Amino acid sequence: CRVYNYDPLTQLKNVRANCYGKYIALRGTVVRVSNIKPLCTKLAFVCGTCGDVQSVPLPDGKYTLPTKCLVPECRGRSFTADRSSPLTTTVDWQSIKVQELMSDDQREAGRIPRTIECELVQDLVDSCVPGDMVTITGIVKVSSTEEGKIYHLR
Repeated sequence: CRVYNYDPLTQLKNVRANCYGKYIALRGTVVRVSNIKPLCTKLAFVCGTCGDVQSVPLPDGKYTLPTKCLVPECRGRSFTADRSSPLTTTVDWQSIKVQELMSDDQREAGRIPRTIECELVQDLVDSCVPGDMVTITGIVKVSSTEEGKIYHLR
């Protein structure tokens, strides 16, 4: 399902730490789109001891190994990823950068317009191109980089 006409719209300058984990809507212009990539949401692992297969969810695509085998007699701790297993699931993923909309009376002299990275998955992938004005709704998350914290909308 998709949420339309969600109010209130949040201005990019107000997207801060207090928005983390919250569902917000914002409007802006798409300035960059990445290539479409696969995002692994579940990955199957084969136990190196008994051969049992278990599927592990990968939140935000972060690689996570199982801690132990689920077979009570085994409890092995050595696993091999099986990307071709039917228990492994992937979705299409794309990153876009959205720049704030500013009218002439809102412009601050000498300031570069604010931008935010947004992640698109599944059917939203390839739904916009640079120059499109979009309204994005999603949950704010934070990624840490060398430069500091970057806010993303997912």
